[in-house]
Order: sequence, then structure tokens, then C-alpha cells
Amino acid sequence: MDVPFSSSGAMSRAHYALVRKIESATPQAADQLLLAEVQSIRHQLGRSTLTLKQSKECLILLLYCAMTVNPGVHVDLEFALPHAINLAEAGHTVQDKRTGYLFCAEIMPPEHELQLMLVNSIRKDLESPTVPRICLALDTLIQSPSKDVIPAIQTRLYDLLSHESVDVRRRALLAFNRLAEQDPDILKDIASKARKRVADPEPAVVLAALSLCETLARAELLPKDKYHRVISDLLAATWSRRPDPAHGRLLVTLIHSVAETTLSVRDVQVLLDIIRHYAPMGSPAYAIIHQCFSAVSGCSVEVLTRAQAASKTSFVQEIRHLLTVQDPNGLYVFIHGLASVDPKLWAGTSQEVPAVLEGWEVERVMKLLDSEDKSIRKQTLRVLWRVDSNIVESYYARALQGELPLTSELGFDESLSRLLEIVDIICGEDGESYAHQLRSVLKAMEGDGPLNKRPVLQDAVGETLSRMHSGDSSWRSGCIGVLFSTLTDPDSEIDPTLVVILTALLCEYLQLSPISPTDILRGLGSRVSAYAASIQDACLVTMLRISSECEDVPAEVVSAVESLRAHAGRHMKRRCEQFLSLCQSKESLKRIVTDASSASLPDFVVALEKFEAGKQRSASRSPSIFPTSPPLKPHSPEPTSSRASPPSGKLRYAAYDPPRPTHRLRRLSSGSSRHSDDGSTRGRSYEDPMSLTVTAGDLTLAAQTSDLRSISSGSPRAKLSPLPVVQILDEESSTADLIALDSPFMSEPAPSIASTLSIVEHDFEETWNALESSTSRGWCESSIDAVLRRLQGLQRRLKVTERDRPPFEGDLKVVVCPDGNAGPTKEGLAAIRLKESDDDSCLWWLRCEDEELRNIIKATLR
Repeated sequence: MDVPFSSSGAMSRAHYALVRKIESATPQAADQLLLAEVQSIRHQLGRSTLTLKQSKECLILLLYCAMTVNPGVHVDLEFALPHAINLAEAGHTVQDKRTGYLFCAEIMPPEHELQLMLVNSIRKDLESPTVPRICLALDTLIQSPSKDVIPAIQTRLYDLLSHESVDVRRRALLAFNRLAEQDPDILKDIASKARKRVADPEPAVVLAALSLCETLARAELLPKDKYHRVISDLLAATWSRRPDPAHGRLLVTLIHSVAETTLSVRDVQVLLDIIRHYAPMGSPAYAIIHQCFSAVSGCSVEVLTRAQAASKTSFVQEIRHLLTVQDPNGLYVFIHGLASVDPKLWAGTSQEVPAVLEGWEVERVMKLLDSEDKSIRKQTLRVLWRVDSNIVESYYARALQGELPLTSELGFDESLSRLLEIVDIICGEDGESYAHQLRSVLKAMEGDGPLNKRPVLQDAVGETLSRMHSGDSSWRSGCIGVLFSTLTDPDSEIDPTLVVILTALLCEYLQLSPISPTDILRGLGSRVSAYAASIQDACLVTMLRISSECEDVPAEVVSAVESLRAHAGRHMKRRCEQFLSLCQSKESLKRIVTDASSASLPDFVVALEKFEAGKQRSASRSPSIFPTSPPLKPHSPEPTSSRASPPSGKLRYAAYDPPRPTHRLRRLSSGSSRHSDDGSTRGRSYEDPMSLTVTAGDLTLAAQTSDLRSISSGSPRAKLSPLPVVQILDEESSTADLIALDSPFMSEPAPSIASTLSIVEHDFEETWNALESSTSRGWCESSIDAVLRRLQGLQRRLKVTERDRPPFEGDLKVVVCPDGNAGPTKEGLAAIRLKESDDDSCLWWLRCEDEELRNIIKATLR
């Protein structure tokens, strides 16, 4: 973020600072920051002193966190739903209430138990006399409709259909439309109101009423003839005003709505008149003209003929000039118009109707087959196929043999793509024909080389899978039947590209196969060794997927995989072993199939790899892998040396000498703040923390983790945060015990280094309140880390409480402690609060009754 806070639009400085951190972090680090922020906000929402303003800011930050995390990272925000409901109910402003409603709409599941708590808030806002609050409640109903709210608001919602505000009327219509998805019975009494709103003077209300009338017609609550009459009359009335094409949204919507009905001659005449009026206006009117031709595409020749005769013109005649424009959009509108009108009315195929286009225009239409625009090419193929299928078939045969002049000028991928376009038009809705033609195209493009040397045509794979997904069930079933049957024909040579297509289809559509999984597995296993390693990999994964549907894996398939493993490289050998292992474990295979997020081949691979990774982690955690360490055994100290020579097979460490509690502190490292590891002070009756022994295990772990996060202790504690000041005691020579270890792993609990730190969190509030008679504050241009380093330079003992701990959450708390021999006095005692800013500076508050120390600290903070 390169803009200052004042221009950023951020809700608060905390919001601004968080966005800056996220934008500069790596994806993994950003997720960690966001999850940490969610936990921090969760703690803030638990405070009893939380205000509505603070609650609103927290909810917005939570929404930001939930929307910013990377896909696959789950952020559970249900803990904040009670606060969102409270904000929606008790918010002082519309903005406050909108935040609460928005959070509920985004986070609360439809059947959540707290949905009922929103009903009263929505009802109150709907009954409010202020338009903004009514619109807010209606927006909530539109965005998050619920069946539970209908009984409480149905009567009021009906009254709002006649509200004086345009915004309210439009939203009320849309709310009825959305609530009808939950309970269609809500529409029974509003048909007459909806028809009245269709005649509303405001176009926005009319658009909403049209959508509701369409829903009523589908629910058979509005007779289709009445619905058609309403739409037809409204279309004629709207067109009579000749709206500007730049503001023709209502007209386009009406044309689309009338196209859903059976068009009358009157309707077609209106559409032809619209085309004639707008055609000379150029690109601003292309959308309306396109919509008109789409509407008449389903009309019979008789209706179109009568409408053209009454208007004394024809549809194609009005758009002939678009054939010569340079704008691709204009060319597409022209060719779309030809495709929408029956060729009998313009191509001269009927003796009753002469050809509309001249010879040179037909020639220009043929040249559109070579257009750079794919949509224009495919639409031209459809037009020519309707005029005469022999034209397209001849063109396809010449293209397949490479006889067209343009074929040699195109690249390999482009030529393949255009061939598949022609196949799609020729085959139409015949899936079996498409599969046969696909094999012919792949054979022509791949050549006759060895199977393991032929290329995989990626464009063909993508085009075929896309066509498979877009086809209806009948088309898909026919295509799959032909393609899968090639695997069972031992004499059929299957090209590498077709094998890749088959692997994807077998994973996704195995349930639709007319051939048994065992036969498919047998056919694929007999061919797998003939292809390159990358294709073998896809085949083996697919064979695993097929094996989950087989009762037994055929012996010849197992033999083929074993033979492949004997000559394979490292990766393929691992894949072969994976197949041989899992094909015998049906339960594991079925679990992998179930865990896959979809039936596609890539998702099955992901689930497979996760399963393997889980097995490896389980194996690595097995207790039999590591030798068991015996308990720590004490060892008598050597009188003449502080370190003994370890016997064979054992490590011996000399424990550090017990330090004195009044030694001077030395800084080890700096970072962000850290609190006491157990959250409480240790009483002197137990043992002085400064006299605890630092164990060898502590030193080993401390050497590996600079922030001392992983140091073990005798009792479970909260995870330690980074620490800017760590106190290490000077070592002096004295008698020390030796600790004998059989392994570097500690098997007995030992006191943590962190337990020797003089960091007490709850002492700060007592100290702060005790020093309230002397308070100073100011602004430091340095960061909090820099300020801590300066305070460390004062050579005084510091006690630090991290920012997410009370009191004064969000502030870093530092107590400057007096000398250990000073006794209970305020001399040499100070309490400091530091609040981080977004520009690497900080605000500080200081309380100190020692004038000399206060002046020193204030000079340090400046």
C-alpha cells in the first residue's frame, strides 16, 4: 500500500497497519498473520467493556481476514455472530446496522440457530419510518433470505410494494422474488400487485417487477397468456418512446422476456421495427440488435414471412451493410443475424423467396471462415451448415488433408483448433460421431511415428474435455461409449493424446461407462508400457481409480505393472509400487476416492498424495523407530574438575553453577514482547527463580531456537511469544553436579529457562495505578523494537508484558524495576506503555515519581 492512512480508505489505523503487513508478506506468512489477528480480535470481543464502535471495527477486520486468506485456509468466525446480531439490533447509525447485517449474511449458514435472533431486528427496521433503514432490512432479505423470517414480515412486505420511495418498491419486489425460493406460497396474493408494478413510471421498478412476474409464471400463479400480454404491451409501449440505445437496458430486458414466450406476428413486427431503427446507429445499438435476432431465432418461417410482408422489409436486408464494417462486433452481429433467420428467407433456397445477398456478399461470407475471431468462424460454419451441409463437409475434408492454402500459414495448434471447430459443427448433438471424428483428427495431426515419440496435443485435450462438460447427458453418453470401447479392442492403436483424454474421462465418468471396469483396466494395463513416462504416470493413477471399482485386479495387469517397474526410472518405479500396494487394499482406495474434492483426475491425484503423505507421517511418529531413553541418572561430581569425561556410549554435561539472584542482566536478543511462560509469579517459598539450574537439554534447545519457543518445562504452558529482553545470569565457578544422558532427548521434565525470566504480566497494573500522580506522554519517531533496545541500554531490570495481555490490550507494557536491594519503594520505579503506529513510530505514556529516572527515560524516548 503506497498511500498514506488519510487517503487509504481504511477504517482505522489498526486496519491500515494490518493491510500493510499482509501486502508485504509472503502468502504463507500472510495467512499466519491473518489467523493471529482473528485470535486477537476474538480475545477483544470477550471484554465486558466492549463498545459498539469497537465491535463494528472488529467485525470489519474479521471479514477482511476471512476474505484475504488463501484458498483452502479455513477461518471460523461463528464466535462473532452474537456481536454482529447485537450490532444489527442496537446500532446507532445505518452504517453500524449494515455492518452487523453484512457480517451475518456472509458468515451465518442458512439454517443456523441464530437466524431467529435476526427476525426481530429485520421486522423493526422494516417498520421504521426512515427509508434507509427499510432499504437496509430489504437488502438483508435479498442477500440472505430465510424461511423463518417470512411469517413476521410478510404483511409489511406486501404494503411496501406501494411505498412512495422508488428504492423501497424495487427492493420489496426483489425481496419477494428471493423469499419465494424458500417458500413459493408467499407469491399467492401478490400477482395483481406485481402486474401493477410492471406499469410503474420508474424503469428500475419495472425491471424488478418483470423478474417477479417471470417467477409467478413459472410457478403457474400467473397464466401464461396474461404474462405474454403484459410483456407484449409493455414492449410496444416502451418502444413507442424510442429510447436511446445507450439507455436501453429496459428494452433489452423486455426483448429477452418476450422471447421466453411464443411470439406473435405483432411482436415480430415490433422487433423488426427496432432492428430497422437501430441498425444505422452502429456499435451503441449492437446489443439491442443482437437481442432482437436471438428472440426471433425460434420463430417459424410462417410468422417471420407475415411480419416481413407487413413491414415491407426483411431482417437480413436491414443488416446487409454490417458485412462490410471493420469492427468484429459488427461482423458478429451480421453473421448472428443470418444464423437466427431461416435460410429460406434469405439464401435463395426456395423459389418463392429470392436471395437477399448478392454474389460478392456470399463470397465475403465464405471468407469469414478464415477470420481470426473464433466466434465469427463457428457462427459462419453454422450458417453454411444450415444453407448446405455439403459446403462444410467439403471444407472439412480439404482442411483434414492440408489442402487449404491457409492451413500451411497457420501454426500447428491453430490448425488443430480449427479442425475441432468444424468437427463440433458437423457432428452437432451426435456424441458418437464426434468421438469417431476426433480420432480421425488426432491421427492426422500426430502422424505415424512410434507411440512413445508422438506429441501430446494439449489443445485437443482441453477442447475435448470442455466439449464433454458442456454436452448434455445423451451426447456425453454416446461419446464416452465409443471412446471407452477403443480400450477393449486389442487391434486398435490409441494415440498418446487420446490416451490422456481417456485417463481424464475414466476418472470423471467411470460410472457412465457401458464397459465393465475390469475390461477397461485390462485394456489400459496392456498398453501402458508403450507410451512415454509422463503418459504412463497418468495411466497408472487412472488404473488405481478404476481398481477401486473392480472386485479383483486381473493378474495380467499386475504382471504388466511389475514388468514396467523393472525398467522404470525412480518416479515411475515409485508409482508402480504405489499401484501394486493399493490395488490390493480396496478400503484405502475407496477412502482416497471419497476424500477427493471432485471426480476429476487432478483432484484424485491430490487425494492420493495426501494419503501417501499421511502414511509417511504415521510411520515417522511410530514409537518403535526411536530407542527409548532411560530416565536421567544423577552422577557424583568430580572434586577436581567441573566437567567429567563421559564414559563410552553416554553424553555427560556439566550443569551450570547456581547463579546469584542479584546479578546484573545482560541482553541476549530482541524482538517483539513476551510474557511469563506460566502467566504467574513464583513464590519465594518454592524457590527463587534466579537460582534455578539451566539444564543441558535447555541449552540444546536454546541453541536450535533463538526465540526459546521450544524449551520444555515440567508442566503444560501457553506457547511463548518472541521476547525483546531475555535475562541471562553471569556464570561463576562453583561446585556443580554432572548430568548423564543416554540420548539427546530429555525424558524427565526439567525447569524451563523461561521460568527464570523476571517478566510478570499482572504486576504492571498495580505499578501503573501506584504511580498515577506523575504521568507524561509523547510521540517517539522510532519503532517499539528500537525503543526497547534503548531502554535495555539503561542497564536496568525490565519487566515486559505483551500487547495482547491485560491491562491496556494493544499496548506493550514495560516496568523499569528498582535495584533488587532497594526494598518496597517508588524510587527507581517506572511504568511505560507503548502503542505502535502504522508508520513505524509509537505513542508512549510514562508514570514515574523518581524525577531523575523520569528525565532519563523521557530523554531516551525522544
